[in-house]
Amino acid sequence: MENNAARFFYLIGSSIMVVWILFIGQSILLPIILGILTVYILLTASEAIAKWPMMNYFSKFIHRLVVLLIFVSIVALISFMISNNIEYTLSQLPIYQTNLQIVVDNLAEGFGLSNAPSLNKIIENWWKSIDLQSFAFRAFGSISSVGSILFMTALYAGFLLTEVNNFNAKISKALGGDATQALEIISKVNNRIGVYLTIKTIINIILASISFLIMWVMGIDSAVFWAVMIGFLNYIPYVGSAIGVGFPVGLALAQFGSLQWAILALVLLMAVQTYVGNILEPKMIGKSVNLSSFVVLLALVFWTTIWGLPGAILSIPLTSVLVILLAENQSTKPFAAMFTSDGDL
Repeated sequence: MENNAARFFYLIGSSIMVVWILFIGQSILLPIILGILTVYILLTASEAIAKWPMMNYFSKFIHRLVVLLIFVSIVALISFMISNNIEYTLSQLPIYQTNLQIVVDNLAEGFGLSNAPSLNKIIENWWKSIDLQSFAFRAFGSISSVGSILFMTALYAGFLLTEVNNFNAKISKALGGDATQALEIISKVNNRIGVYLTIKTIINIILASISFLIMWVMGIDSAVFWAVMIGFLNYIPYVGSAIGVGFPVGLALAQFGSLQWAILALVLLMAVQTYVGNILEPKMIGKSVNLSSFVVLLALVFWTTIWGLPGAILSIPLTSVLVILLAENQSTKPFAAMFTSDGDL
């Protein structure tokens, strides 16, 4: 009985310490974990490239170098798109403000209000409630942090790719007789997380492509940028898709000054989200992660609290790794079973 109590308090204490380390070590740990997860996707992509005509004549190093260069180019392109979109949006603000005032006037008229509130007055009152200096520092800090994380992620991914071939040999030499179990655990993590991230990325590319076509046909500004954001935010379970759709719908309202046009954008984009989330994604991903819906929700809240938006994106892969680790120990195996959707480990 005393041993069980001691184990319980040891588990609680260890958990608190791990959470504390994750929280204070965010700036160091987050790019490393993102780099590792990026390597999963890049390795799968390099294996696909190896099947292309003529590519089988080149070594694995060349295949991985090609996908790494593509990844770095995509990161640079996204950074450019963000900067360009901010600049363009700022230049269009007077037009957006005029169109939003039209929407406010129409709504006021529809509700029988004689005097609609001035959008300038609304903005002025909102602006006064903001500590501008504090807001500017936070915004600049967030942008700088994202840029730093993206750079370090690409850097870590590049170096990790060069270590892949020798990884198993180093584990065997480091752990000796215990290496077999460690390599089995790593293999399970590789299979589960690699499959999930690869399929999820393909799904998000499909989602972004269809969303782009809808926004392009409707004439929504910066359709490519918002399509990329929709695909990127879809990594976040449950709420990511809604957040991704909210931005272009709000932009449609400001750009066209028409509530009907914004509603049409909302309906079309959410229809795509519904199809992808309820039909395409379950069919393609299946039980690759096998987490219960409630655990996914708890994981989303936990990792978002610890690491913010990056934590929300990483919540499913990190929780899947935790389940695999818990399943390897007899004393924690029941917890792993409770985390799954059907108890199957």
